[in-house]
Formats: sequence, structure tokens, C-alpha cells
Amino acid sequence: MNAWLVVAAAGVGTYLLRISMVALAARTALPPVLGQATRFAVPAAFAALAAAGLAGQITADAASLAPVGAVAAAVLAVRCTGSTHAALVVGMPTLWMLSAVTG
Repeated sequence: MNAWLVVAAAGVGTYLLRISMVALAARTALPPVLGQATRFAVPAAFAALAAAGLAGQITADAASLAPVGAVAAAVLAVRCTGSTHAALVVGMPTLWMLSAVTG
């Protein structure tokens, strides 16, 4: 019971820390420079996650073709459309299809 109490307290504490930043940001205005920079935060985070995932998966076998092909398709989709949402719409199905084909 004591372990569950610690887990619950940690969860509540983490939630309060996260919600406090949202509540604080809602009451204050960001400077224009930061407002413009925040639009690049999500694509940069996805790029960092993809690069870290690829670095751990690339080997000499056919199974590494799926993530590399999916990233290439996602980059091509973003370059053609200019929309970052296209990366998910094109990249994930490509990953699934190539993973199914390469086994």
C-alpha cells in the first residue's frame, strides 16, 4: 500500500507541475520572437525522435529498409506539400507497408 501511495503522489505532483506551466502561459503573453520560434518546436522534436530511432535500427539487413524508406517518403511529402502533417500521413503508412513487405 505504501508503494502505491508514493506512485500516486508522484503522479499528482507531476500533473500539478505540468498544469502550472499551462496556467502560467495562459496568463502571460510571449514575446513575438518566441512566438515565431514555437512553430518549429514540434517538427524539430519529431526530427530528433526519428533520427534517434533510425540510428538505433539501421543495420545491413532488409528490415532497416522500412524506417529509412518511411523517413524518405515523409521528407518528400513535406517538401512537396509544405505541411508538417504530411509527414505523419505519408510516413506512418509507408513504414507499416514496408515493414509488412520486408518482414
